[in-house]
Amino acid sequence: MLILWIVASGLLISLTASKRLLSLGLTLALSIIFLVLAVWGLWGGGSAFLAGPYLALTPVRAWFLLVLGVVSTMSSWYRFGYRQHDETATAFWLPLFMVSMVGVITAQTVWIFMTAWEVMAITSFFLVVAHHDRPGVVKAGYIYLVMSQVSAIAILSGLLLMASAVHSMHFGVWAADARYLPLGVKSWIFGLLGLGFAVKSGIIPFHVWLPRAHPVAPAPVSSLMSGAMIKLGVFGVVQFLLIDLGPTNVIWSVMLLVMGAVSSLLGVLYALMEHDLKRLLAYHSIENIGIIFLGLGVMALGIDWHRPFLMVVGLVASLFHTLNHAIFKSQLFLAAGAVEQHTGTLDAELLGGLIRSMPGIAVGFLMGSMAISALPPFNGFISEWVTFRGLLSIAGGSTGLWAVFGLGMAMVLALTGALAGMCFVKASGVIFLGQPRQPVSHRVIPRSMTWPILGLAVVSLALGVFPSPMVHVIASLAPALRAHAAATPLPLQATVVALALVVVAAVAALLARVWDVREAPRWNCGREVDAAMQFTSSSFTKAVRTTFAVIYRPHRNLTRLGTQSQDFPERLSYHGGTTPTWERYLYRPGYRLAWTISRYSTRMQAGSVRLYLTYLLATIGLMLLFVH
Repeated sequence: MLILWIVASGLLISLTASKRLLSLGLTLALSIIFLVLAVWGLWGGGSAFLAGPYLALTPVRAWFLLVLGVVSTMSSWYRFGYRQHDETATAFWLPLFMVSMVGVITAQTVWIFMTAWEVMAITSFFLVVAHHDRPGVVKAGYIYLVMSQVSAIAILSGLLLMASAVHSMHFGVWAADARYLPLGVKSWIFGLLGLGFAVKSGIIPFHVWLPRAHPVAPAPVSSLMSGAMIKLGVFGVVQFLLIDLGPTNVIWSVMLLVMGAVSSLLGVLYALMEHDLKRLLAYHSIENIGIIFLGLGVMALGIDWHRPFLMVVGLVASLFHTLNHAIFKSQLFLAAGAVEQHTGTLDAELLGGLIRSMPGIAVGFLMGSMAISALPPFNGFISEWVTFRGLLSIAGGSTGLWAVFGLGMAMVLALTGALAGMCFVKASGVIFLGQPRQPVSHRVIPRSMTWPILGLAVVSLALGVFPSPMVHVIASLAPALRAHAAATPLPLQATVVALALVVVAAVAALLARVWDVREAPRWNCGREVDAAMQFTSSSFTKAVRTTFAVIYRPHRNLTRLGTQSQDFPERLSYHGGTTPTWERYLYRPGYRLAWTISRYSTRMQAGSVRLYLTYLLATIGLMLLFVH
């Protein structure tokens, strides 16, 4: 009854979309209900609170509902001041999008799960193309829709194979019987479901939709998609592949780790080259999903090797980083939306000095940058530290190639963290510090947009300073691991470190106020200082671009302009960029092949009913020949 009430509320909100304040208030109330329901499911009864033949709220599902509740609550609050576009389309589709994600999380049968999954895909498509009048938005939306259907086909195939193997469409039966399936069947199920959930999560090389769809959507939608929607792919891996299937072929654990390492490293490398703030954040979603998959790989190895410590550490690393990323990435996307509403642009090459005109947003973005860069005392440091612990445990508890493999994964994670710190030094410094690089008009940002960002920053700080309660909740989520969670040591000295850093920062701030600080005029060798002397987004990352040229494949075009342009140019026009490797060598050839096949296949569509009946009879004949 509660879920039916939630669905009815979503429909009511959509129907009242023309009444802006009523719609915003009801959406916020619905988000708070998600949050309360999740907290109750985690601490107040678990599956006993909501259990039935069609919907259920287990502790693991409640964790992902908590992620959705936090993000949707802050995004709904933020929308009271966000006026970057026409609200009508968003107000209609957004509540349906939110309710569909609840349906995915709580579904107990294949058909309810897939229905909610497809509603989530369709509603998010309409939200992505909310700015359909802008160049490239509709194309990005269609790319997202195509990849969503690829994901749905793979997931449906895997679910039907699982249902055929255990002779039930009910997920409760799967939890009891799926672990006893033959390894060959498990491998097919793992491959199909893993592909579908990896596409939805944006793992490389299936990420092509993510840096296109997230940046063009309105900021609250980007926040929900990055903070909550792509985490449902993680939910599918945890619930169906790790908890339900149990031990499988160890090659799948290696695949999770390799995909996580590649996505985390390439995601941050491509983010470094971006000038559009939301596109930069979208690539960082790929990076952080990669870090989550590293934790899932540690958990999978623990299951395959029957090592409880790896199971618990992998579960804690992946689920804690799922929540942490939802918090600080939503915070950063909302800050990016505020920057766009304030200046009318997200191009870092045109911005600068925004800390003077929007200090609250600047502080929120800086705190989010520290969290996503895994700097103490913020939450990102804790979850990445636990991920390091798991990877180093693989190296330390193994010999030979396994030790080298675990150490290599840990080194990739370390390099990823260093590059992420560099990327957000660039983003924060270029956009919020220094002087404006181009004259832009400034609009006043309402407090209803600032407070959710700062609220998420406070939550990030709190989870970084006091992580232990949340860590122990995660460690006891999976029933099969509860017996090992209490006996598995997860020492977290982060609280002491974090408090020490807070004290040092407070002392430094006090000394800065007490000391006599004098200002002196800026000086640059006798020349007047101007904005052109600052680092730009491109110049800041040139060293990385040249170092990793084999990945970036950079290209540049220098044009001489003027009447004597060859010898004495009056102006120089420079255009440069990078070529995404996956798109150049995988998606573009595949795109051309699909169009070629389509062009030739249209000749078979002659419009003749007799011809179509022949195709139908031939198909039935093949089915009878191969299906017994």
